[in-house]
Amino acid sequence: MSVSELMDERDMADLLVSVPAEGLLHGAVWSESLNHGWIHPWRFAKSQLKAIGSCRAWHPGLYRAMAACTAGVTVEFETDSSAIVLEARVEAFPRGSLEVLSEAAECAFAPDGPLDGFSCDVDGRHLSCVLPEKNGDGVTRVEFALDDPNEAPEVNLQRLPGMGRHHHVRVWLPCLTSCDLRHVVGDGNVIEPVAARDQLLVIGDSIAQGFVAGDPAHNWPARLATRLGMDVLNQGIGGQVFLPGSTVGLSDEASPAAVVVELGENYRYEPCQEMRISRDIRTSLFEVAEAWPEASAWVLTPLWHLDETHPTHRGSCFAAVPDLIRSAAAANPGMHLIEGSRLLQASPVLMADGYEHPNADGSATIAERLAYIMDALAEPAEARGARAIELLSGGPREAFPILECARRGIGEVLVAEKGVCVLDVPRHGTFVWGTSRKAAREALNAFSSRDLVCVLGSTPVHDACRDLGLTEDVSCNMVVYEKKGHLDVDPSLDIRTLTPAYADLVASHYSHPEYLAAGELEDILARGLMLGGFEAGRLCAFIGEHPEGAISMLEVFPEQRRRGWATALESAKINEQLDCGLVPWGEVWPNNQASIALQKKLGLTVYPEKDMHFMSRRR
Repeated sequence: MSVSELMDERDMADLLVSVPAEGLLHGAVWSESLNHGWIHPWRFAKSQLKAIGSCRAWHPGLYRAMAACTAGVTVEFETDSSAIVLEARVEAFPRGSLEVLSEAAECAFAPDGPLDGFSCDVDGRHLSCVLPEKNGDGVTRVEFALDDPNEAPEVNLQRLPGMGRHHHVRVWLPCLTSCDLRHVVGDGNVIEPVAARDQLLVIGDSIAQGFVAGDPAHNWPARLATRLGMDVLNQGIGGQVFLPGSTVGLSDEASPAAVVVELGENYRYEPCQEMRISRDIRTSLFEVAEAWPEASAWVLTPLWHLDETHPTHRGSCFAAVPDLIRSAAAANPGMHLIEGSRLLQASPVLMADGYEHPNADGSATIAERLAYIMDALAEPAEARGARAIELLSGGPREAFPILECARRGIGEVLVAEKGVCVLDVPRHGTFVWGTSRKAAREALNAFSSRDLVCVLGSTPVHDACRDLGLTEDVSCNMVVYEKKGHLDVDPSLDIRTLTPAYADLVASHYSHPEYLAAGELEDILARGLMLGGFEAGRLCAFIGEHPEGAISMLEVFPEQRRRGWATALESAKINEQLDCGLVPWGEVWPNNQASIALQKKLGLTVYPEKDMHFMSRRR
């Protein structure tokens, strides 16, 4: 007989073990006592519920309904039972949940089976999601067989209840609706609570709440917490945006070791003013930083979405939201920014509804990459940079750009391991070198820029680049000045450091303005990284540096060519870098034979073009 059947037999019920579910909860802030032993687990503090339902919220009615859902809440225990029953009262799906579920049901990539319900982890095995029917009094008995059939003494023969080994059980409650709990009943002798772990707090919208992974254990906050060995406090709310005051009071109830903030996507759907949204984002992130100063805080920019299915509202300021989040996160020391676009490939196949909500595979990808990033960046940036210098010094020449950037303090070393090194240069791109295909691909998937990746040496990640939509593959010669001596420069030539006042003149004469990001030229000039040649007091040539420190942007105005300005300016730039203790280097396209000839004339070593590939999005 099943445990549920035994519960209905008076003579047999005394053989069962029964404990209140309240003492077994994880992922709940508090539980509300109801009649006849029932309780409702809440994942929000009472003060938060007031803010969520206040007039300051965009959609207080929707948010109240979503806040009552039990996303991330689990019932966890140790037992010698062979099967258990969780007594629950499951509410009807809120309207907000039904709307998304109806869309997902029509999508080719929607999960098979129930789109929400109860699932169970037993000793590392996952038991599939179920949504049992209610009995006559509205109670749902959620039953799971715990013994592994592969460990039965004989085929089709199970151990007697209470005679097998103890099981570690975690039952996940529904994400998209609300449920009350009463007892956990087993056919063994004991049901004992499991101690709480460090807590991962996730503040987010429907993407965090679990729309529509198909299993409450398979949304990305649950998967991420499992990877990190933490309990999850999932405060995802369908339709939510940055709401000042919505975390106030939670610090009195919860002390998370890590906080992840995933918000911003819902600004797409309604008119919104950038000034107000900027204020809300700054205030919300400040409140998080103030509430948990000891916790590691991670803030995501919006994930990939397919705009064609639900176009962004014409009155929305959503285009500005990623930069607003970046700016607000940077204002809080120690708060880490993660580009949401790096967490998921741009593919409807990974979306349960085809355009916005990740399915189980999409959620697994997000959790995997988030865990990788959080683990890598938990170490101080200085330590990663120092390890990259140690690993690459005297090592492979093709990894030189990462080594030199690390020495100069340019960009940030994201990964520095024996098989792979990755460095990100803001407003430029990502440099990757490695010998391990698996390690390099994992690092690239987690950290790479979606605009430009420089693959160094024979790093086997071209397929990963293509996964990111980077299909333009152009090889390049790396040139390095490996000598110690300075180069001769005619002292009669008028060579000066250019100031930002020359920005328009430089821009009008630069042959490749497409190489420059917005504001990059002004930054180069402000930092004094550009030299200019003057004849009769007028600028006639210039040379500068790209963000990664490569000597570049050499231009001689047509009327002053063949007068030695190219040789003089690059020599002066090389000397300037030598004076700073740097190793001068540059990047030259193979078809630029004039430049390659100049590098050789000046004594730079020209390395084979196979050692450097720039991969970008085809325009």
